[in-house]
Amino acid sequence: WYKFLEGSNKKQAVILDDRIKQVSGTLIIREAKVEDSGKYLCVVNNSVGGESVETVLTVTAPLNAIVEPTIQTVDFGRPATLTCNYEGNPVKTISWLKDGKRLNSHDGRVLRIDSVRKEDKGMYQCFVRNEQESSQGSAELKLGGRFEPPHIKEYFNDNTMQPGVSLHLKCIASGNPTPEINWELDSKRLSSTERLRIGQHITMAGEVVSYLNISSVHTNDGGHYKCVAVSKVGTAEHTAHLNVYGLPFIRPMDKKNIVSGENLFVTCPVAGYPLESISWERDNRQLPINRKQKVFPNGTLIIENVERSSDQATYTCVARNAQGHTAKGNLEVQVMVPPRIVPFNFDEPIYSGQSAQITCLVSEGDTPLNISWWFRKSDNSELIPLPNGITVNKMGTKLSMLFIESTSSYFAGSYACIVENRAGTSKYTSTLNVHGKMILTPCKLA
Repeated sequence: WYKFLEGSNKKQAVILDDRIKQVSGTLIIREAKVEDSGKYLCVVNNSVGGESVETVLTVTAPLNAIVEPTIQTVDFGRPATLTCNYEGNPVKTISWLKDGKRLNSHDGRVLRIDSVRKEDKGMYQCFVRNEQESSQGSAELKLGGRFEPPHIKEYFNDNTMQPGVSLHLKCIASGNPTPEINWELDSKRLSSTERLRIGQHITMAGEVVSYLNISSVHTNDGGHYKCVAVSKVGTAEHTAHLNVYGLPFIRPMDKKNIVSGENLFVTCPVAGYPLESISWERDNRQLPINRKQKVFPNGTLIIENVERSSDQATYTCVARNAQGHTAKGNLEVQVMVPPRIVPFNFDEPIYSGQSAQITCLVSEGDTPLNISWWFRKSDNSELIPLPNGITVNKMGTKLSMLFIESTSSYFAGSYACIVENRAGTSKYTSTLNVHGKMILTPCKLA
């Protein structure tokens, strides 16, 4: 009896001892362990010739996963490594989540970050799964203490004013490294104009002082003003509302692209004061018209779980004052559909020398689509390009077929189809198990 080394065609003779014995053609393994799992080869020889047969033994054990180190502090720009150590068998998939969201770019037991950035800090989870159960481990990644995220120390308050007077807003922020301060009006970046001046300077204490001045305010200067302090290790912001007396006014709204299944959140960029109401309409019908839609008095519109068929449309914000004057502004909402892959699997069983194929069909998703195939030899390895000897044919824009003319253990492993478009990424994986040619022999595995 021989046992193949994991992930290779090399084999070595099974070492017999008190636990593993051979009686005639039968291999007996007492008190089986997970490490006994693998592919075995029985070889029978006589003076005329020889025959052989392969068989696969899988020893199951409960899954348990931990991520190490459990807490890691890394300086900005330095590398970080998280390792998912697990026990149990079999392990079908390994996946990672960060702050509860799937990391599609990582699916091996080791997660590497070449250069840690501010958005990398947080909680990481590793999930190991098979067809019967799953287990998870978690760890926290922190940024090193030599950096100080931005902090806004001085800011401005809500204000109501007459048109024609001067406006002066100021923000003071600290941090290491020294942050830069940007200004926004109703979530749109502001820059200096003939009437509006933005500037900043750094004090002897290393604080940044930024100001926004308007020489003579107009009614349409009203809205939500925000100062945003940004550095490579974090962000801090402050928002306050400015009311300027005058007739209702709505600033132009950019087209809103949103992924199907997400929630739409938009606030009408309205000016003018005082206002009696701010409402939203669609096709001349005032919202909400269903339970997914929520409209708030400040002009915020929320649509939950957006769908292209029901929610892609042009929405109109309407601002009114007590004298009956109105202003209207249109918002075009386009719903983008991420790719969805129809599940696929290799036929079973597949023996060495037989052909094998799988088809990756995208049932829905906006074009253009990028469809690619990747390979992984074992659960512990990373995805790599396909081995030589595999043919991939693309048919149309939503279908790709992978074909292996003559299989062998060289091609055994997991094959992943990854589909990307501007709305998102989808991946589906199928495992190819290649068995030796089935030959009837007196060998048995007990």
